[in-house]
Amino acid sequence: MTTIITRLYSDPTAATAAMSALLRGGRDEDTIHVISADTSGGAAATMKAAQVSPVAAAAYAKAMTAKQALLVVQAPFNPIGTARNAMKILGGHPSIDVGLADENAYVREHATMAMSGKVMSGRQLMMSNPFAVPTHGHILGRNPIMQSKPRTSAIRGGAFMSRAFWPMALVTRSKTSTSAIRGEWLFSKMFGLPLLTRSWSPRDDIPTILR
Repeated sequence: MTTIITRLYSDPTAATAAMSALLRGGRDEDTIHVISADTSGGAAATMKAAQVSPVAAAAYAKAMTAKQALLVVQAPFNPIGTARNAMKILGGHPSIDVGLADENAYVREHATMAMSGKVMSGRQLMMSNPFAVPTHGHILGRNPIMQSKPRTSAIRGGAFMSRAFWPMALVTRSKTSTSAIRGEWLFSKMFGLPLLTRSWSPRDDIPTILR
């Protein structure tokens, strides 16, 4: 959808002043046209090329009897708010009333095979705004595509939870234990006697030679 904004001014100087205000507001010079009765190629043909409706073109052609100049602004859908911003700027530059009910006409853009591989003509990204500062701004003020950085922590900023509030490491290397009791203390030492003794049998008293 493209909005065709038309305003008739008393002379080319007034129309040029309105055009300069639009350029300062970020509008593209290729989308603004100043048309007068002595425009090269004819005013009617130029208005038709600028997508001015036949009804509006006839009203403007009838009013351009002296030095009046017509300002035509082609405001595309992308970026959002372009047309409203242009209307607001032109509100500060009084124009001549030619009796039209609405000087802001909406023209529907039809799909063409030449544009089958693109989203919109002249736009690298549908959500980008070439008139914003910085250049790669977003229609809502931010770039929709941000380069991600590899993260090494679940906590934002790359910090480790163990370093955030605990001065010691949460994971330590375990040591091999040789006792069921902590501290490697033997249960037999509690009594001062060995728990395993050698049993006696009558055969222990038999001399080895008689065995």
